[in-house]
Amino acid sequence: MFRVRLTPRALPSWAIGGLSAALLLALWIGVTSGGLVQDLFLPGPLDLWDGLTELVQEGYKGRTILEHMGMSLLRVGAGFLTGAAVGTLLGLGMGYAPRLDAAASPFIEFLRPLPQLAYLVLLIVWLGIGESSKITMLFLAALPVAAVAARDGVRNVPPDRLQVARALGASDWQVLRHVVLPSALPEVLIGARLAAGIVYGTLIAAEIIAGSNGIGWMIMDAGRFLRSDYVFAGIAMIGLAGIAIDRILVWVERRVVHWAGR
Repeated sequence: MFRVRLTPRALPSWAIGGLSAALLLALWIGVTSGGLVQDLFLPGPLDLWDGLTELVQEGYKGRTILEHMGMSLLRVGAGFLTGAAVGTLLGLGMGYAPRLDAAASPFIEFLRPLPQLAYLVLLIVWLGIGESSKITMLFLAALPVAAVAARDGVRNVPPDRLQVARALGASDWQVLRHVVLPSALPEVLIGARLAAGIVYGTLIAAEIIAGSNGIGWMIMDAGRFLRSDYVFAGIAMIGLAGIAIDRILVWVERRVVHWAGR
């Protein structure tokens, strides 16, 4: 009698993920088509598709869902790129220069655990309810995360690499450029991924609180009119865009620091 022995290699990871998605879809169809949950609280797949089609073709309050999503992504890009760039440069300097670290650490350590929405009200008072306040908040959300990652990356450079470079006659600039930066780059890019996730989630909350357009604002406004199909369509767009952003950063990380872990 033959026995089939199941091992972790019996199914590839993509097949397991597909089965999980299919099971979730079947459960979704079952609870909505069977009347266990009202459409107001959880629209069925067909209702969600119809709502998404309306948002793409007709739009919401004068803009399609793609335009709302595009405006949100532009804010994310502006806040993330500026905050990550300034934070990375600051963090590299903090890791390389103890005096700069002593001067900047109190500001970074105070800002890092502070909820971003806590100072959104102040930014609105100072800069208005327009784009400046939102982008500034996203900048401040990305800066401490990128700075801490870059600083720790410099501190974790193996000392023997620095000693070998100096023994070969490398100057301080050459040590920084050819030893410190390549060694710290993996942690810098990990910090960039973390900063991107924080910035993305912060923007959606900011648009819900103080927005007049964007995907977060659209979700909040549609919820006021009990359009749950629009709300779920917006949430689906946010999730898919977030996955796409993270995959892009993972691709960049693998291309730039392909030697990491080897």
